[in-house]
Amino acid sequence: MAEEFANSKFWATGSGRNQYKWTCIACKDNKWRDGRAAQRHEKTTRHIENVEHLLSPRLCPSSSPTRPKVTSPLREILRGLTEPVSVPHNQQYTPPPDDNADSFQLDWDAIDHDQLYLPSAHDETLTMMTSNLATWLANGDDLIASDGEESDSHQELPEDDFNPATPAWSSMPTSAYMCILDILRHLPRSLFSDSQLHVFLWGLSVLGVDSVPSTRTLKDLDNSLQSQYGVPSIRYQGSLGHVYYVNHLPSLIAQEMANPCIHIHIRHYPEDAGGRLDQPWQASRWLHEIDASIATPMIRRGQQDFYVFELTKLTDGTVVIPERWYTKPSLRNSTSPFDLEYWAHAWRTQPIASGDATGYIIHRYDTVEVTANQLLLSFPHLLQTYREDREPDPRNIIGLIETRGHGVLPWTLTNPTIGNRWRARARGHCVLSYMIWLYCDDTSGNTSKKWNKHNSFLFTAAGLPRTMVHKECNIHFLATSNIAPPLEMLDGVVDQLERAQMQGIWAWDVTAREMVLIIPGVLAMLSDNPMQSELACHIGLQGKFFCRNCWVKGVDLHTACERADGAVMDPNRDDAASSAKSPSCLAKSDEGSAQEDIMHRLKGKGWHSETMQDLVDRARRFLGTNTPRTRIDTTEKLRSMFLEVTSGLGKVRYAKMKTETGIKDTYMDVFVERIFKLVKGLHAGTDKHTEAVNAVTQGRPVEQFMSPVWRIKGLDPHQDTPVEILHVILLGFVKYFWRDAMSRLNEVQKAELQVRLASFDVTGLGIPPLAGHTLVQYAGSLTGRDFRAISQAAPFVLHDLVPRPCFEAFLALSALIPLVWKPCIENIEEHLATLQVAIDHFLNCTARWTPRWFNKPKFHILRHLPDHIRRFGPAILFATEGFESYNAVIRDHSIHSNQQAPSRDIARGMARCHQIHHFLSGGKFHAREPMSTDLPYSNNENEWLACGSAVQSLVNVNIPGHHNMIADFFGLNGDAVPLEAGSCIHDKLRPQTLNKTNTASRVPHALHYAERRLYQTCRSVVALNGEVCCTGDFVLAQDSEAPRALPIIGHLSEILQICHSPAQRRNQASSLLLETFRVIGSSSVYLMPQIQPSGWAVLPPMALLCGVNVQNNCAGNGCTGTAAVLVYEERERTMKSQQRIGHRNLSDFILNTVQMRDASHVQQFRIQAHQLDHDWAIHTGAAAELDAQKLKAQKSSKSNAARKPTANPMPVPSRFINVFHRTDA
Repeated sequence: MAEEFANSKFWATGSGRNQYKWTCIACKDNKWRDGRAAQRHEKTTRHIENVEHLLSPRLCPSSSPTRPKVTSPLREILRGLTEPVSVPHNQQYTPPPDDNADSFQLDWDAIDHDQLYLPSAHDETLTMMTSNLATWLANGDDLIASDGEESDSHQELPEDDFNPATPAWSSMPTSAYMCILDILRHLPRSLFSDSQLHVFLWGLSVLGVDSVPSTRTLKDLDNSLQSQYGVPSIRYQGSLGHVYYVNHLPSLIAQEMANPCIHIHIRHYPEDAGGRLDQPWQASRWLHEIDASIATPMIRRGQQDFYVFELTKLTDGTVVIPERWYTKPSLRNSTSPFDLEYWAHAWRTQPIASGDATGYIIHRYDTVEVTANQLLLSFPHLLQTYREDREPDPRNIIGLIETRGHGVLPWTLTNPTIGNRWRARARGHCVLSYMIWLYCDDTSGNTSKKWNKHNSFLFTAAGLPRTMVHKECNIHFLATSNIAPPLEMLDGVVDQLERAQMQGIWAWDVTAREMVLIIPGVLAMLSDNPMQSELACHIGLQGKFFCRNCWVKGVDLHTACERADGAVMDPNRDDAASSAKSPSCLAKSDEGSAQEDIMHRLKGKGWHSETMQDLVDRARRFLGTNTPRTRIDTTEKLRSMFLEVTSGLGKVRYAKMKTETGIKDTYMDVFVERIFKLVKGLHAGTDKHTEAVNAVTQGRPVEQFMSPVWRIKGLDPHQDTPVEILHVILLGFVKYFWRDAMSRLNEVQKAELQVRLASFDVTGLGIPPLAGHTLVQYAGSLTGRDFRAISQAAPFVLHDLVPRPCFEAFLALSALIPLVWKPCIENIEEHLATLQVAIDHFLNCTARWTPRWFNKPKFHILRHLPDHIRRFGPAILFATEGFESYNAVIRDHSIHSNQQAPSRDIARGMARCHQIHHFLSGGKFHAREPMSTDLPYSNNENEWLACGSAVQSLVNVNIPGHHNMIADFFGLNGDAVPLEAGSCIHDKLRPQTLNKTNTASRVPHALHYAERRLYQTCRSVVALNGEVCCTGDFVLAQDSEAPRALPIIGHLSEILQICHSPAQRRNQASSLLLETFRVIGSSSVYLMPQIQPSGWAVLPPMALLCGVNVQNNCAGNGCTGTAAVLVYEERERTMKSQQRIGHRNLSDFILNTVQMRDASHVQQFRIQAHQLDHDWAIHTGAAAELDAQKLKAQKSSKSNAARKPTANPMPVPSRFINVFHRTDA
């Protein structure tokens, strides 16, 4: 049929099962067509354009000499993927038969049935494409030249040739298309639906791009790559009956270790930083409390590996047993504060070499700190030398003495004959720990308001620095489900964690370029308060014992209605749907503030009004110190409760036990309910009762019916669920107080408050101008970002609008927040002492206002914050803003699935995104069996591959006029390069002589060394903290002559740069003119420093520390809304105007010490508030509350008496009386 083709040379014939079929070489679509279909295809516009393009003169050889085109073998392979399978040269060309569609009949007897079971052309092409793409990913291509060399195939195209239809675009390898399309399909916050992907591919085809793959090809290729190089999603059949999927935790950790962008920042050893605390590995939990079995067990010193719990000989000849390893900042020959040296906390030993009992006795109470330089012989080397040194056999440990004067206990930490078990398992490789922050929370899988609850588990490496730990690219997804409860999914996570802690995780250390063995561990579990209570097997915030950390007691049983699930209907409500509100001392407001009394709702249900003593006692319990909960105590109580249920304990008694202990294991409750259902109507102790119980327990131990959280080694869920400051403070106290304040204001006061908020100067706070109308009108719909701004502005806008006790409580709260959010603690003991005083003052002010606020458990939970900061580091380390933001990524994956298998689809989608991120980061990977959970082991560096330069260069491509969004989406654009301190931006004025500057008039002869030079004025300069400070801003500067004195408070008046100076060549400012201010006292209203001008000073730019927020003393000067500004609508100025505050004294200012930014500098000016007596505050608040209740009762009775009597009801006809109300008459 060759003569039937218009251009037969553009057709290739098939063989085998594609015999009598042809494929178009011009279109390269890899489709096999019969004769009629081939003829129809020749008439399509696309085929005609492609043929004309191939026959155009531009593609003909030129007579002029040209450099021969050199094509790499890889390009030939990739080009072969897009071209049809051609007929071998020795095979005769067979023209297609002249088929007649009307007479065509299929002869089944003539079919070679063996050909039916061969893989299809699509499968063959896909298999070859997968293999070649993997090779391309590993070796790169010539599309983007690597550093220092040019690609052979790279050509400079003229501007006219920048056309997608030109050969420069159409000759792009298919694998590059596949790679870029695969990246675009897995952008974390911009996923493509199938319909959107179809539109995108259609657009590429319209633009003339050749060999555009189909959606199916992309998906199949993605699945193939994911199965070999990605993170598997493991299916679990939960113990509660639900199916869910968990991404393979060891694979995620192994990829992080092989990622050059991440691993160099991960810490594996704790650090003793003295009094400094700004990272989690410097806190006491990691440094002192972590279980030794999951801590890093060894250090490498020269050619020796020293392990914990093994006898080790020191340079002085003594033999010790290291218990744990840690680091300290190096003090010798150190050029950087990050230079560290290794230390060991060790136990002394007593050698016994007389009689039959030869060996060592370990004195655990006698500890010594040993530096790595003192280590001489490790355990294997000690075995080789102990006979020559006439010492006891190090394999013979007689026992352990825990306390001085007590007996010898048997040694159980290791097998002394073989030493630490990790030594044999490591096979000479390093063994490192990998601590994680484990997070769990719920989010909706829908974009609409219809709630579709998905419980999700995420984690991030606790060894990452504070600046990186909460970045979205460093947060890793584990599991989600809209049907499985959190503790059931935690069972699958803990299953992987236990196996990894027992066997270790083999990973490629991209820094050391060798295999390492990783031991994962959970540093803490993060979430909001309700979820943390569930994870800690705690009854929740509604229980009588409402705190998961301690045994503080709320209301008693005689003042609350017990529910069947063990919770108590009491005022300890702290969820989004209810709050502790009082109709007396607190005004009416929306939910969430403290105004409506839950006691009033429970009236008539066994509730009685609280007396003065009740209020005082409850406040004292809230503010007192209580016994902490412990892991051992809770597990014993749970075990006892389950055994009693199996012995015949009733449902009511079981619920009472949960109420009396505050313990509620929702995982165990499922099995308990099954037992109650089966034994209903059966007597305890009978055979039928025993059979019913055994049908559930099946002879398994009690521990298998308890929450899997107790199987996490080294974790105490009571103490290792730190206070979450976002929900406790911003979405807790600030939200409560702000809503309460809004409920007290009338319309005139609200209008005044809006003007004050709009006039608030936000300079130095790092926040946008406040929207007064939004913050007041929509007080019930604000976010954490809004409350962050409110906490810094409230002292300046609420004065004289709310009662004084309310305002002072707000002042105490605003003063507390900068201490909580302080990122770097220079002296932990001083900081915690200051923080404790601030917390006590805030709680005392709240109690003086009204004890009704202590219906909110968060006011008690705050008391545990200092202990958690000591154990885990600064509070912002265990804040959950980053995890909360990640919920949007989970929701996006849920939306772009058919929601038939959400746990599986979301887990696989997240795994693919992580795989793409790993490839683009330059991470190493090793092929393994498809979907296998066995991690590859290979110490041959050549077997660990990385994507080629072409792939990795995609995140560095800079196209003029286009921002590299790929790098932004995957967090690979690197940290923004900080602006150099002292750098400046010129204004638009021309240079001038010194005598014309403001500096010369204010501080004469300050720049006498350069009086004859020209000066360029600047509009901004960069401070030492990287902040851009403009002229007119208030700043803090440090006098170089008094480095230990308080910083200088100044108003940046002028920034000068000497023309043609070295500073100008470096774009640096030369001098700064500051109007200095001095503290003249404390404002009695704001309780902050009051400052006034004191003079002028010229300072170098490197003296500038940071910007600072300063407000006018409006309360002291009686400033009102006398000014006005024009209103802009649709970015156009209108004739409308809005009120603004008109300041009366422009030289009387207040230093805003409640600003959260640069708290380390600003808090030096903090004024200590007068501390209230604890008992006095409680009694005063209780008395005020009762007086307010009485006053309200009197007003209520008067209003009822003043009401007109209602009219007599209409008489009911007698016929209805006889029917509905029968009498004897």
